[in-house]
Amino acid sequence: MKYVVVTDLDGTLLDHQTYKFTPALKAIAQLQQQNIPIVLNSSKTQAEILEIRHELDNQEPFVCENGGVVCGISPESRMSENSQETKIYLGIPRAEFLPDVRKIRQKLQLRCQGFAESSVTEIMQWTGLSISNVQKAMQREATEPLYWQDTELALNNFQQELENIKLKCVRGGRFHHVMGLFDKASCLPQLKAYYSQRWQEKIGIVALGDSPNDLPMLEQADYAIVIPSIKGSLKPNRDDIFFATKPGPSGWQEGIDFFLNRAL
Repeated sequence: MKYVVVTDLDGTLLDHQTYKFTPALKAIAQLQQQNIPIVLNSSKTQAEILEIRHELDNQEPFVCENGGVVCGISPESRMSENSQETKIYLGIPRAEFLPDVRKIRQKLQLRCQGFAESSVTEIMQWTGLSISNVQKAMQREATEPLYWQDTELALNNFQQELENIKLKCVRGGRFHHVMGLFDKASCLPQLKAYYSQRWQEKIGIVALGDSPNDLPMLEQADYAIVIPSIKGSLKPNRDDIFFATKPGPSGWQEGIDFFLNRAL
């Protein structure tokens, strides 16, 4: 069996405050030496992930917007970072569902604000990102992040309304995300098929995450590594989990050390 690492970014591979991955450099190098690919699977947009992918010198497929867009699962994608024809969409396009979501928010009088009606300055204040990075974050195709300021009861009511139009709302590291009926595990069959064809071997998935939107991916992986979050540790519905003791990229290093010692 050959393994593929599928990882969340914010709060997992990237530090929640600085967005740096320096403490995980040793683990990244170890995986490269073992020819184990790192697939980025994030709530971030394609434009955001392409930049991080470049910083990591990563040429592997990647997954955007909580599993809504899978990029690069063809041989041609390794030749061109911006190859459009290799994208697979797994949900209702954002442009189609935004009007209905606005109506529901108005009906329930929710205290939240979506990226669609937010300014660059507002999103900069919420995230600490630069202008150029915020502009990349706003280029969304399959999800709508909400800056949530309402109650748990309001969230439950919102989720019930969304279910009626085949949408859902999940918690991420910083925002709540309105999206179609997909999740971060929806891409795993495509990734397994891609790497199985590439290597002619059975594929195992090593998943790392820190937020509730990472749970489906963690629960379906062969190895699940939970990174601690400032909002509390996840509890995936399985027993064989490695819980890192450090947050962010330091915990990522810890988790990859565990996997390499256990599996190889």
